Amino acid sequence: MKTQKIVISKILFLIFGLIIVLGCDREETLQPKSIFEIEEESAAELDVYLKENFRVPYGTNVVYKFVDQYVNPRFKVVPTKLDVVKPSLELIKKLWIDPYIVASDDGEDFLKKYFPAEIILLGDPIVNADGTRTGGIAEGGVRITLADLNGYAPDDKPWTTNLLRLAHHEFAHIIDQNFIFDVQSFYDISGEDYTSPNTWTTISDSEAIARGMVTAYGSQSVAEDFAELVSLIITMDPSDFEAQYLTLNNDCGSSSNSEFCLRQNEGKKRIKEKYDIVVKYFKEDVRIDLLKVRDEFLTNVN
Repeated sequence: MKTQKIVISKILFLIFGLIIVLGCDREETLQPKSIFEIEEESAAELDVYLKENFRVPYGTNVVYKFVDQYVNPRFKVVPTKLDVVKPSLELIKKLWIDPYIVASDDGEDFLKKYFPAEIILLGDPIVNADGTRTGGIAEGGVRITLADLNGYAPDDKPWTTNLLRLAHHEFAHIIDQNFIFDVQSFYDISGEDYTSPNTWTTISDSEAIARGMVTAYGSQSVAEDFAELVSLIITMDPSDFEAQYLTLNNDCGSSSNSEFCLRQNEGKKRIKEKYDIVVKYFKEDVRIDLLKVRDEFLTNVN
């Protein structure tokens, strides 16, 4: 009996020891690793350029590789071609960043504080579920998505102007989100004539002017009306802007549609009211000379 107890004790001891050894081995294989390990910084020429020109001075992360977390799964998108990323961003620097630096009372400090924390680049315009195409998105005052970069054509002034018009439109949203624009001032002018996000496609740009908005897209809300107006003030030659949106037709009586001609005249008067409100808002609330932004943009784009 004693011998049997000794044998059983030895067996239990061996089993216990084996459990300890196996337990230690298992513990070694499950040593925790930090989820915050910093990846080695890229030394690629493009990534160095992004760091030196966007991340360091403005704290802006430019995302040019396709990452699905940055795009609503309802949208159809195309990634940006690698060879258009840097030249497109050089245009953004020359035609967006530099004009604001010159026109701000605070110089570069303004952009260091309010330039978007993230810029997402996409190759083609975003195709929405309803078939419409979106060229840009501003989100929460910290992120701007710009699309259609694969159409990069530096000698094509309309393409360049359109890309930067989108950038200035989306940045106008960020400015509005940080320096709260007086929405009521626009409602007092055009309140009953706004459409909605689902119905703006049913009217023409000419009809939008008659309602006191510069584009049909701007008719869907005060926020879009504001951003469209800002972007066109900046990117259009002032004489062209005046001719298209401010100059009244003094001969509506001989027009084939005199009633619509008169409506457009009334709409242009409304646009002039909004124009003055926006320029004053930028000057007094944002400490930006919007017309100087325009002049710098036009100088640099030509």
